Amino acid sequence: MNEGGSYMSVMRSLLTAKFLLPVFVLVLSAVGLRPVMCALSDYYQKEKIATQKPLKEFDITRLLSFQDGWKITSRTLSAKAVGTDECLYLEILREQSNKKPRKVDLFVTYYSDPQDKVPHTPDVCFRQAGAIVEKMSTIVLDVPELADQHQKIEARLLLLKEPKRNIVDIFLFCVEGKLRYSREQVRWILSKPGNRYVYFSKIEAGSYYPLNSEPTEAIEAAKTALCEALPVLLKEHFPTKEQLKRR
Repeated sequence: MNEGGSYMSVMRSLLTAKFLLPVFVLVLSAVGLRPVMCALSDYYQKEKIATQKPLKEFDITRLLSFQDGWKITSRTLSAKAVGTDECLYLEILREQSNKKPRKVDLFVTYYSDPQDKVPHTPDVCFRQAGAIVEKMSTIVLDVPELADQHQKIEARLLLLKEPKRNIVDIFLFCVEGKLRYSREQVRWILSKPGNRYVYFSKIEAGSYYPLNSEPTEAIEAAKTALCEALPVLLKEHFPTKEQLKRR
């Protein structure tokens, strides 16, 4: 067969349905895939949601263990310093200075922008401030009011040393209604599709104890502050699971 006949034969083969159908499908896919992917991305993109009630309106009388013999003061922090306008910082000071621990701090931040980064955990922040992390472990908090929703509430316990004092810090995150203790766990939940709205919060309580002493009382004070604050935050401030759902 001459070259012209061979060329025409190849062309006829290329124009058969067996060849044209896959080509048509590929072209159609290339043209339609991007809009479909964009539509899916828009649909599953999570949106901001405000708190039910601002954190600054947290009812300090709900911290029952700190009503008698303690003074609770709300402190203001700049949004630039903590990365959000929605935050709570309570300084809980014992009125009788001869009793220990002398002071407990409760610190809560709330984020809802899908672009917000999960903040550094206190072990990183304290190290950057010059403290030495002597111990970091996972503990379980006993919060009977949340037992139906969260059978096991795990938090991270830090024991830190500064030149003039020791520090106890206990922290965890609430992310879209779930309680977790690590940034990786938070990121995993944030990346999962399902909810229409997104939020996460870092919740921590700290206390202090003298050098060369045991941290037992400071740990219990920080745990108590967290256990009494968590039900109030989840029920009265953070969005409910129903509010988060895609409708």
